[in-house]
Amino acid sequence: MNLTLEDAVKEMMGKLAKRIPAKHKKEPVNLYIAGGIAIYFHTASRVSKDVDAIIDKDIDIPRKLSVLWLNENGEFEELEFDKNYTDTLGIMHEDYDKRAIHKFTIDSRLKVHVLSPIDLIISKLARFVEQDQQDIKSIIINDLVDKKELEILTKDAIKVRSSGRAETLELHLDLVLKMFD
Repeated sequence: MNLTLEDAVKEMMGKLAKRIPAKHKKEPVNLYIAGGIAIYFHTASRVSKDVDAIIDKDIDIPRKLSVLWLNENGEFEELEFDKNYTDTLGIMHEDYDKRAIHKFTIDSRLKVHVLSPIDLIISKLARFVEQDQQDIKSIIINDLVDKKELEILTKDAIKVRSSGRAETLELHLDLVLKMFD
């Protein structure tokens, strides 16, 4: 039984790795964890019930991929893989993969990374609901990003991938930059 959320994530990634063809041993699949689980890995400020991920190759993901884990209250929780997550609805800096933090590799086929704190903030600017704002505050409070670097990278991402929503994204960025004060 998984005693931590991190153990549950590792078990889930192990299940996923078993479905990856052997040809990927030479060139493994890269998976980048985003969303609440990435926030958990960086700050432990909240627990998510699903794994949002960006995968750099097309792989067969089971219709329902989930694992159980025992939370700190001794209660079972189910962690599910979110097959509907996509990074195309929001914005992402084009170099997010270079800043991602490698967590572990499974069977030479699956390299699991976590988005860097700066890229997590950028990824949350499009939706920017209350939970996203709380996650961003948590990153800032834990002093995990540099304000100036965040501003530069976010403006770059907005220029490249804003799809006509630049004004809204710039407004959200301004609100985030005020969180540093």
